[in-house]
Amino acid sequence: MKTLFQLLFTLLFIWQAAAQNKPEGNFVIINPGDTPEQIIEKAANVTPSHRQYEWQRMEFIGFVHFGINTFLNLEWGKKNMDIKKFNPKKFDANQWVRVLKDAGMKEIILTAKHHDGFCLWQTKYNHYNIAYTPFENGKGDIVRDLSKACHKAGLKFGVYLSPWDMHAKTYGTPAYNTYFENLLTELLTKYGKISEVWFDGANGEGPNGKKQIYDWHAYYKLIRKLQPDAVIAIMGPDVRWVGTESGYGRQTEWSVLPGSSSSLENIAANSQQKDLDNAFVPKDLTAEDLGSREKIEHAKSLIWYPAEVDVSIRPRWFYHKDDDELVKSPYKLVDIYYNSVGLNDVLLLNVPPDKNGLVTKYDIKALRGMRNILDETFKNNLVKNAVAEASNEKKGFEARNILDNNYNTYWTTSDTTSTASIEIKLDGEKSFNRAMLQENILAGQRIEKFHLEYFDGNDWKNFAAATTIGYKRLLRFPEVTTDKVKIVIDQCRTNPTLSTFGLFMAPPEVKIQPDGGTFTDTIHFNLTSNEKGAGIFYTLDGKIPDKNSLKYSDKVVLNKTTKVTAIAISPDGKKSLPVMAVFGKAKYGVKYNSEFDSKYPGGGNYALVDGLKGSTNFNDGRWQGFNGSNLDVVIDLGKVKKIKKISTDFLRDIPSFIFLPASVDFSASINGKEFSLLKNFQNDPPLNNNSPLIKKFEIKPVNLSARYIRVKAVNIGVCPPWHKGAGDKAWIFCDEVTIE
Repeated sequence: MKTLFQLLFTLLFIWQAAAQNKPEGNFVIINPGDTPEQIIEKAANVTPSHRQYEWQRMEFIGFVHFGINTFLNLEWGKKNMDIKKFNPKKFDANQWVRVLKDAGMKEIILTAKHHDGFCLWQTKYNHYNIAYTPFENGKGDIVRDLSKACHKAGLKFGVYLSPWDMHAKTYGTPAYNTYFENLLTELLTKYGKISEVWFDGANGEGPNGKKQIYDWHAYYKLIRKLQPDAVIAIMGPDVRWVGTESGYGRQTEWSVLPGSSSSLENIAANSQQKDLDNAFVPKDLTAEDLGSREKIEHAKSLIWYPAEVDVSIRPRWFYHKDDDELVKSPYKLVDIYYNSVGLNDVLLLNVPPDKNGLVTKYDIKALRGMRNILDETFKNNLVKNAVAEASNEKKGFEARNILDNNYNTYWTTSDTTSTASIEIKLDGEKSFNRAMLQENILAGQRIEKFHLEYFDGNDWKNFAAATTIGYKRLLRFPEVTTDKVKIVIDQCRTNPTLSTFGLFMAPPEVKIQPDGGTFTDTIHFNLTSNEKGAGIFYTLDGKIPDKNSLKYSDKVVLNKTTKVTAIAISPDGKKSLPVMAVFGKAKYGVKYNSEFDSKYPGGGNYALVDGLKGSTNFNDGRWQGFNGSNLDVVIDLGKVKKIKKISTDFLRDIPSFIFLPASVDFSASINGKEFSLLKNFQNDPPLNNNSPLIKKFEIKPVNLSARYIRVKAVNIGVCPPWHKGAGDKAWIFCDEVTIE
């Protein structure tokens, strides 16, 4: 999914305010004479459009990357691929919907056309589409089937349509914009209600070597005409990209941002609710601070422009079998949830189906684990039956409204009071480690800083603090036990609002420290839980532990390769999800004559002999990387042995600056000082090929006895002239020296 736009930080297009002078709606003009106080007041009253508000309420949506890349093991396609290889024989759109809905997602966005140009629907505008594949004898339509399945299940449906097209012959000419609008028209008229149209800014070369000037405004006008309720995301006016693909938003996330324009006179009367014209200008929205007082102080206009956080459940965006064991864990997904949904963002999680056309068991297991943790955490709001009293409240907007589980009712202060506190008396003493707060964004995003306190019987003590709240803020902290808490608004742009407040107790979690590794003699691990009084149980054979398994009390020492699995059980019987770590005893000793790069250690000093082989995903944690330098390593077998075979693997991933070595030498020694060359491999010059590849170098010596084996691989040095990183240091990635 990584686009050229994202890799090169191409500028986003954002909304500009209409030439109006009233602090209402999702934009406002800043007059030259406005004071800082007036600007802040205006910012506090900018609110989302209806479509933006409905989008924000979803909180968690799904992304599905599926296409010809799935069948060719690619992330980025090519100009002319054999689309007849597209044939998901067990395709089941209802399974996709069932899995993603069960995970809590409210919408699914499909990659209807990626950069390669292959269309997943029966378009009449090209022959590079699903109708010309064996899938369902040319009658299949993934867009049709998934849209129907979504609407039937009560999920919203969205489409990703890449503006880049490696296949279209008209790409790079004005005719391509017409072609692109024709594709959009089909998607927006044949498949029912579309809730989100997702554009990235990818703009590479077409088959003729040209780049396209996209007619964004024509696209936007068409969408507004055909699907007026659809949000236009990323390269569009309604929703912006958060700035990374990690799944993590900003700790301070403002939905109200400064607008700018070099031609405000040309955009009179345009707004996100009306027809679009010249309403966009380039602006970089990837910085950490976008909407603070300092950022909006000199703005010409202010706009409501919320962030969407995109991330894949796997290391890559399309399905690759090598990634099956690298699916993000439930705990990782939960952490991402807190750092996206819990930071005033909407989370867009990619779950790519496999070649059969199904979401795999690996992804399903992770999603179910994540859902289990979230459901267990938020099923019981501990402020139920509590009583709230505010230091200041407006009639009809009393503090009790934050406890009624109704987003539309809220608390606010009278007059222009911007700081206040709410004391909440719980229904008896409660223990909790999570908190949730929501502003009523229909009145604006206002709170700039707040903290939470609990009463310990004598004094009030802080237990959590943060900056912005927005639609939702989730806080995690060590367990607190009390019968009284206090919300303190420290700084606000005008009268604060709170719609909802909650306290919750998350189920226990368990951690293995370290979380695996390779050792030579012995290694020890520790087990910890985040919950006081939780019992921790573990096994050393890979089986799922229970309360009858080994109970942890102190560090555990291992002297052989072991798979450790652990769970925590709270005093009231709640179980954590099991966690697992593998500790491998190195078969041989290793001495490096050259240093591997700390960014890609592959597991450390014994990565080349740990028995864990790397995949075609260079980021799987198993490859050892050497940046601009050679690999030179000596393997110590411990004693002289008869050797029948020596091999080692190297990765090629040219778009990621990873090349095969120019040459590879295998040498052997009895004493570790004098080495005899066994074989020299001279490798071919690097090819301009986007496909990842693992190449094995292997020899089968005859009558060889040795204790030490030396492997030396020569780096090509720098990227070739034809490469996008020409002149930059090249990488070589090695894994697993196998000696038999």
